[in-house]
Amino acid sequence: MGTYYIKQKVFSFKDSFSVFDEKEQEVYRVKSKLFSFQDRLTITDLNDQPLVAIKQQLSFWKPRYIIEENGRQVAEVTKNFTFFKANFSLKPQNWTLDGDVWSHKYTLSDENGLLMHVTKKWFTWGDTYELQIEDESHLLTYIAVMIVLDMVLHNNNGSFSVDGGGGE
Repeated sequence: MGTYYIKQKVFSFKDSFSVFDEKEQEVYRVKSKLFSFQDRLTITDLNDQPLVAIKQQLSFWKPRYIIEENGRQVAEVTKNFTFFKANFSLKPQNWTLDGDVWSHKYTLSDENGLLMHVTKKWFTWGDTYELQIEDESHLLTYIAVMIVLDMVLHNNNGSFSVDGGGGE
């Protein structure tokens, strides 16, 4: 099991995050395109080599994002209609991300149980999330899922509202 922190950079014109390990060493960076109609972010190593791409898909009903590693789609994340909760489905993994938008606590699970527990840290500059990951074999995908959650909950581009439904 490992603990990671995703910290949003506050004074930036675009979505920008740093990922730290439990020793508070930066291990990855997340950058977005400055002027883009759709959300497009890239997780890079510390040498700015791209590792994972996160791409928003246009949808009138549900926010949907594609996660790619090495140009190959590894997950599709879709927000489900709910009230006062965050609920996302991930395919083809058959994972579910659930949480409470008020307490900012989320869990990613599959049919065998918990994969990741996420807590938003309070009283920090920018958004800071603590990720407790059970099995690190899908670490970059887990980080990408958390970035998608942050984008849907906070960008408020018509795909999320206080009731959690947004756009449906």
